[in-house]
Amino acid sequence: MTSLLEISTSFEPNMESFVAIHDSNFFNNNFNNHQALQSELLADTSLLTEIYNLRLNVWEHSGKSEFVNRKLYPNGWYDHIDSKAFHWIVFNNQHKIIASARLNLFNSFEEFPYHLSVKNLPLPDVMPFAFFSRLVVHPQYRQNGLSRQLFTSRTRFCEERGIRWSQAFINNKLIIRQFEKSGYKNIGPAQVAYHPSSEPHPVNVFIKENNYF
Repeated sequence: MTSLLEISTSFEPNMESFVAIHDSNFFNNNFNNHQALQSELLADTSLLTEIYNLRLNVWEHSGKSEFVNRKLYPNGWYDHIDSKAFHWIVFNNQHKIIASARLNLFNSFEEFPYHLSVKNLPLPDVMPFAFFSRLVVHPQYRQNGLSRQLFTSRTRFCEERGIRWSQAFINNKLIIRQFEKSGYKNIGPAQVAYHPSSEPHPVNVFIKENNYF
């Protein structure tokens, strides 16, 4: 059982989880038409609930249910920055969301919900910065390059807007390699809690400074 975690994110970190969820009636095993699996920026906010439930369903079966479960998140896994985030999604042939990831832009550290957890780390002091997080892929659609697609889409979005640096919380080795190949550096550990009643847990904080000029 593998858990890819991005609380940036990707993963929390940036998290992404691939697990054995048996939901063949819902997804109908439509994962052979790989060319149809393309990421896009969410335009219809009424679909946010579907994203929240996808996150919850994957995480609850990922071996990380102490952090994300239906008791803590009865209406799906979301937080107060989701409404201000940009969300990328991937639909299957039945127009069901089978992968998603979010990106938040912050103009100050005080806006960042985890700023107390990272305040002692060597972070750049220029604004705004981007936070990659909540990457999730349904297990039946793993190994289709969706994690890379979602990463690339968010990275291009930042480049187009001249965002000076990006941050992600990452624990999974595969996702760490993906970010490191793109120039992200591990600047140290932090303790974060996703829910007020949850105990903090350790994450690796990765950043990348962007030089566009």
